[in-house]
Amino acid sequence: MNNSLQVVETNNQRVLTTAQIAEQYETDVNAIQRNFQRNKERYTEGKHYYCLTGEELKNFFAITKLMNANESKIRTLYLWTEKGALMLAKSLNTDKAWEAYECLVDTYFSVREQAAMAVLR
Repeated sequence: MNNSLQVVETNNQRVLTTAQIAEQYETDVNAIQRNFQRNKERYTEGKHYYCLTGEELKNFFAITKLMNANESKIRTLYLWTEKGALMLAKSLNTDKAWEAYECLVDTYFSVREQAAMAVLR
């Protein structure tokens, strides 16, 4: 598992791109996209994912400076919340996806909780 994930945030929360999830779950983007399409009715935009297009997508790229993002070719970008990442792990149902999800929760998504606890000490 890659512990050097570029931090991506939107709507005041950490999210992951489809490519980041695919890398962490040791699968490919197409597998993530297929599983999402097969189960799309189970996902709620704004709760499990954000779908960026058009001007919103351009502004996001300008702000985040995602590494290796070929902005001119990307027309739609899905950003996955912690709950969405869990649902993707469930739909993939591989040992690696579950292991990676647990690590993401412990390291990537829990940063704000860890920071808040440090302030209280």
